[in-house]
Amino acid sequence: MDLREIVDDRSRLVRTLAAGALAVVAAGSLRNGKRLRGALAGVGAVVLGYQAIESGDELTELDVDAVGASDEEADSTEDDATDEDVKLRCAACGEPIVTGQARGPNANDEIVHEACEEAAA
Repeated sequence: MDLREIVDDRSRLVRTLAAGALAVVAAGSLRNGKRLRGALAGVGAVVLGYQAIESGDELTELDVDAVGASDEEADSTEDDATDEDVKLRCAACGEPIVTGQARGPNANDEIVHEACEEAAA
């Protein structure tokens, strides 16, 4: 068993136990007439329970993909990602727009670099 799986299983177990404890607190508070405390504990129990269920499924899928990928496949996926980023090009200069660069629409609603837009104005 991988260390990540052990940590994920423990985290999931702790969330499940915390959700159960909050559910008990919610039920006890509602019985004693403390509606606000009971409602807050109930919402907390639902949220923790949902996180315990959802996080386990997603992390398992991610771990399977990470273990199944070889170094060659990882290199090819990096190349594919850069090809997708290059698909967006500046309408003014034709250069690729990289993720994180300042860009926006020009007067013709075409995507251009902010520097190209300022130079044209």
